[in-house]
Amino acid sequence: MKAKITGEDKKKIEFEVKELNLDDRGLFNNTYHKAELSDPMDWTSFARCCLIATDYDEVTLNELTDLEIIFIAKECYLLVNKKKVKK
Repeated sequence: MKAKITGEDKKKIEFEVKELNLDDRGLFNNTYHKAELSDPMDWTSFARCCLIATDYDEVTLNELTDLEIIFIAKECYLLVNKKKVKK
């Protein structure tokens, strides 16, 4: 599924969200919630979410800002769980 966010400096970032099986969805959701609930924020978990749920690799993620990675992880969370509800 194609997705996009508006990154820093109003840069448009498009990415592909993978169709996750149950194990990958569970890993994604656990990792995402760990990132959301951690104090201080667990940025590494947001990056892992992007690796699990998108077609991006570490090289591509490393070209993005910290905030853009968090925005992508959040968009993936909304899409991964939304599409499961719609089915």
